[in-house]
Amino acid sequence: MARRTSLLAHAVPAPTPPAASDDATAPSPAPAEKPAAARTGGKRPGKYHLGAYFDPADPSAEAFRVLAARTRRSHQELLAEAIADLVAKYDAERQFGRS
Repeated sequence: MARRTSLLAHAVPAPTPPAASDDATAPSPAPAEKPAAARTGGKRPGKYHLGAYFDPADPSAEAFRVLAARTRRSHQELLAEAIADLVAKYDAERQFGRS
């Protein structure tokens, strides 16, 4: 089977390999420093991702999207409220917390 090429192959120039140096004692270039977001663990320092993937046709997922739109609240706000309710339902703060 023939290998397919990317549609962007003609629009993006191919990277050129670095020129070979005749001086074997020349220091190698320092690695590029990572952007601040990569060093702190993402775009939201001090926070972590908590989420899941759902089938778009799932009635609960659809109801969640409609609820977010009608209440003009973000998915993050709704999930935070749902998680707080779940923790309260199972009394998880007392059962699993530090107290």
